[in-house]
Order: sequence, then C-alpha cells, then structure tokens
Amino acid sequence: MARFFREISFIIAISVLGAAFSLFSGLAPLPWAEPGLAAGEIWPADARALQVIWIDARNEADYHTAHIPSAIYLNDEHWETGIIELMDAWLTQPRPIVVYCGSEGCGTSKRIAEHLRDTLPDAEIYSLKGGWDAWLQ
Repeated sequence: MARFFREISFIIAISVLGAAFSLFSGLAPLPWAEPGLAAGEIWPADARALQVIWIDARNEADYHTAHIPSAIYLNDEHWETGIIELMDAWLTQPRPIVVYCGSEGCGTSKRIAEHLRDTLPDAEIYSLKGGWDAWLQ
C-alpha cells in the first residue's frame, strides 16, 4: 500500500511540475490571462503582411486628415456610398477586408465589420486590433 501512495505522489508531483513549467515558460496561456485577440480581430503586423482592402470607419474629418493609403471611407453615415466602392474593389479582386477606427476602445470597427459580414457573407472580414493608434506605432 505504501508503494501505491508513493507512485501516486510521484505522478502528481510530475504533473504539477509539468503544468507549472508550461504556464510560466509561456508554452500555455495563463488561465486568468485575457486573450490577445477577440474573434474577428487581426493584429496590425498581420494585416500589413496581407494584401487587404482597408476600411476606415472613423469620422470624415479624421479620414481627410490622414488614413491608410487606398483605404475606403465607410461608416454608418456614409454606408450607401462606401459599400458601393467596397463592392467594386472586392468583386474586382476578392481580398480580406480590414476595418479600423480610432483606437482600441472604439467599437465602430467591430460594428461595421459585423454589418459587412452580414452584407458580404463570403468575404473574409476583420477588425484591426488597436485601430488607427496601433497602425501608427
């Protein structure tokens, strides 16, 4: 019976050491850690590596001040004109679509991306993690 408890103790000790190593070495995410990306988001570096169609969902003044080259201006107020331009670009050459707004806390890009997923169910559509602020870094 003592041998049984010794073997069980050894198995538990090895399991705890393995789990601790995985968690603290970075091989496994910490259970309480916030996930890096939410569903439908993309990192700026990944978006830059792809040839994407950029959608600027910020206000018109910010768009005219500065925007990602070749970005299409599309938000709730200018949906009809922007969606026509987007459809023309996407139907000509289907590519992933990345929507961005001003910052991490701005929910406009996620809302526009959801609306686009309903409008273009076959398109690959993302929201840029961190928005315009992340793009500038």
